[in-house]
Amino acid sequence: MTDDGDRQADLDWLYGRSSSGNSSSPSDNGDSTPAADDSGRPRVSPPSYDVSEFNAKVEADEYVHRPEPVAAPPRHQTGSGQPGRSPGGRHQGSRADRPGRPPRPAKVRRRHRFRLGRTILVLLIAFVVWLVAVPVHALNKMGSIEESTAEMATQPGTAVLLVGSDSREGVDGARADTMLILYRPLRGQSVLISLPRDSYVTIPGYGEDKLNAAYSYGGAALLEDTVEQATGVQLDGYLEIGFDGFTDLVDAVGGIEVCVDEAVQDDFSGLDLPAGCSDIDGTMALAYVRMRYADPEGDIGRAKRQREVIGKVVKKAATPATILNPIRYWNTTMAVSDMLAKGDQTGIGDLAGAGLALMSVSGDSGLSLVVPIASTEGWTDDGASVVMWDDAAASEMFAQIAAGNTDGLERFTS
Repeated sequence: MTDDGDRQADLDWLYGRSSSGNSSSPSDNGDSTPAADDSGRPRVSPPSYDVSEFNAKVEADEYVHRPEPVAAPPRHQTGSGQPGRSPGGRHQGSRADRPGRPPRPAKVRRRHRFRLGRTILVLLIAFVVWLVAVPVHALNKMGSIEESTAEMATQPGTAVLLVGSDSREGVDGARADTMLILYRPLRGQSVLISLPRDSYVTIPGYGEDKLNAAYSYGGAALLEDTVEQATGVQLDGYLEIGFDGFTDLVDAVGGIEVCVDEAVQDDFSGLDLPAGCSDIDGTMALAYVRMRYADPEGDIGRAKRQREVIGKVVKKAATPATILNPIRYWNTTMAVSDMLAKGDQTGIGDLAGAGLALMSVSGDSGLSLVVPIASTEGWTDDGASVVMWDDAAASEMFAQIAAGNTDGLERFTS
């Protein structure tokens, strides 16, 4: 008991309590003002504690400090109050902070861009190869015709003879119904000149006769020699158009539009068109270029329609729609190959020059002409109807072409 008393006395001394256990420590005069210590400052009595209660709580471990668990801080705190998201709801921060999406290294991104660029490059190369390979294949399929063995042309530019060969049921052999000179100068406008089939000319070794008779007598070679002699223009190449394949080409480009002032119905060619403009397919286009008897201009009118149709077909075939569409590009190119036959001495350069000239004529930068005509009602001694050229005007036009100059040839437009 002595020890407990001593302990209580020590606690009373420590907390400034009187030995009687009064915790208020009022002054002797009963005033509520706290008593002052030796320094003159008022003494403040600490709160009273029950020592036994304190000791019991200590023994029960209730005053042992246990830190509260601290929540992990958010990765990204934004103004929206939601970690990792902006006020608009989009995730902020790097890819590494997104759950389930590991960051993509810069090396991987560069590899992805490289593969994409390589794929595009391969596709472009394949497209260019396709554009070149298809015409090369078509050229190898194209038929070949023996042509004149005359010396190569020395005039500037490229002059090619286009011949439309017509072979129909009930007609023996092939006939040259269409003859045109396609000329592309080194500088200036390209020209396409029709030579009427009934033109009265001199055929080497056969005398005077219709121009298309030369084809019947000696094929492409004699026809070339006859044209060169009649015009003075040296030919670089020969291309023959088979009308049987012409219909496929017109269909391959999606048909063409033609316009007539009055309704036309021709039993010989099969042409049947209403007045105005009509979209026609290959079969009707062939009838359109064949028709002559229902045309008041006869063979001259037919020559005009032939140049018209050639220009429209080439114009449609040379559009981006044909080049960018692989199926249409293939069909059009193969139709050209099936329709054309080239002279055995006609080179790739001559074909390229003829193609460029046709595109020029089909546009606004070329001329479509017919040889100057003096009369369409000429007669031979044996009573055949022939077309007579205007010799002076024709000589002037062809002399200018032979010199490589096409300036001012529009004056011969009819």
